Amino acid sequence: MKERPPETSEPEHLGKSRIQARSLYRSMTFTNMRVLSELKNLFVPPGSRERTILAGPFKEFQMQLSLRSQTQIYLGLWEREVYSCLRRLSQDIRTAVDIGAARGEYTLFFLKKTTAEKVYAFEPDSAVSEVLSHNLALNGLSGLDRLERSARFVGAYCDHRQVSLDSLLPYLNWPCLIKMDVDGYEEEILKGANVLNLQHGVRWLIETHSKELELACVRILSERGFRTKVIPNAWWRAILPEQRLVEQNRWLAAWKERA
Repeated sequence: MKERPPETSEPEHLGKSRIQARSLYRSMTFTNMRVLSELKNLFVPPGSRERTILAGPFKEFQMQLSLRSQTQIYLGLWEREVYSCLRRLSQDIRTAVDIGAARGEYTLFFLKKTTAEKVYAFEPDSAVSEVLSHNLALNGLSGLDRLERSARFVGAYCDHRQVSLDSLLPYLNWPCLIKMDVDGYEEEILKGANVLNLQHGVRWLIETHSKELELACVRILSERGFRTKVIPNAWWRAILPEQRLVEQNRWLAAWKERA
C-alpha cells in the first residue's frame, strides 16, 4: 500500500492573505451599501406607508414599507435568489411553518399562494409582530382559522418560553414546508426536530448566517436522508447588495421526496 504523504498546513502568509481578502471584500461591500443608500435617500422620501409589492412571489401583497430601507422588498429583489426554490418546495403543501415570520411576507405567501391548510407563524419580537398584524390586515387575512401565530421561540426543547418542532408533530400534515430565518439559532432548532426529520414529507428552506452554521445544517439534514442545496448569492449582489451586517447570509433548501 502506498503511504500517504504527510498533511501539510496552509502556509501562514496564505492564510493571512485570505483573511485580508475577506476583510477587504466586507469593507467594499459595506462601502457600496452606504454609498447606494445615501444616493437613494436623496430621492426617496422618509417614512413608511402602505405599498403594493411589484414583482416576485410576493407580488401584489400589501405591506407597510419604507423605501429608504425596504426598496428591494418593494421591487421584488429582496432574497430574490430563493424564489424558485420557494415556489418549488411549496407545491402541494398541506402545512407551512414560518419560524422568524418578521414582517410577514412568507406568511402571506403561504396563506395566499399555496394549498397549505394550516400555517404556523412564530415571531417572538413584539414590535415586529405588530407589523405582521398590520400586514395581515392589509391583505384581508386577519383572524383566519388557517393561521396560528405564536410569540414563543422555537428551539431544541420545550419550556415556558420556547417550543420544539418535534412537539408540533401531532398538528402537522404532509407535505410540510418549514421556512426558518432565526439569525444564528438554526442548528438549535434542527436539534429539536429529530423525530420530525424522520418524516418523508418534510421540506426545509433555511437562511444560514455563517459558514459553520451552513455546514452544521447540511450535516444534520443529510444524516436524516435529506437532499440539500445551498442557494448561492447572485453575482449582481456585488452591485446591489442587501443590507446585511454579517459576512455570510444565504439560503439552504432540503427535501426528501421529489420537489
